[in-house]
Amino acid sequence: MSMMSDIDILEAMETQEIKVEPFEKSLLGPDSLDIRLGNEILVSKAIGKTIDPTKPENFFEAKEIDGSFLLEPHQFVLGTTLERISLSDSVAAQIEGRSSLGRLGVMVHMTAGIIHTGFGAKSPSALTLEIYSVNPNSVYLHAGMKIAQLSFFKLGRKASKGYDFMSTSKYVQQEKPLPPKGE
Repeated sequence: MSMMSDIDILEAMETQEIKVEPFEKSLLGPDSLDIRLGNEILVSKAIGKTIDPTKPENFFEAKEIDGSFLLEPHQFVLGTTLERISLSDSVAAQIEGRSSLGRLGVMVHMTAGIIHTGFGAKSPSALTLEIYSVNPNSVYLHAGMKIAQLSFFKLGRKASKGYDFMSTSKYVQQEKPLPPKGE
């Protein structure tokens, strides 16, 4: 498995191994693609009890970003990407924060950094961002701002079954951020 260069990414887009909608070539770096924040978020709220991951419970409030959203210190929200992606069964991706936001103490994924091969294969899907601020100050997040970057990896052999076609996959055909669906 090797990380793809900008040339590899463009070639994979031509062969439909990678789809990005909308795609703007200006967001393509030498070995990654910047992605932007969509206009929907789920704001985590205190529910006054312990959460059991095996029993899904929605403790989020849906909000639309009308221009900007003020991320408070130590606040956790689920965001969505403006871009919808689709990966073939021979390409995987990794999401990482951008250094400009990292220097502000804003993380865009807590643990879910891998985008599995075959994600978005049924139809290009949004990514859910796990956004958290460790900054002691509030930080504005703007709809449409560059918030993260994707690195793509060509697998040595294609997967036997892509993410969208596995019976255990929970987040297929995402259009907006989704709360956890349990174990």
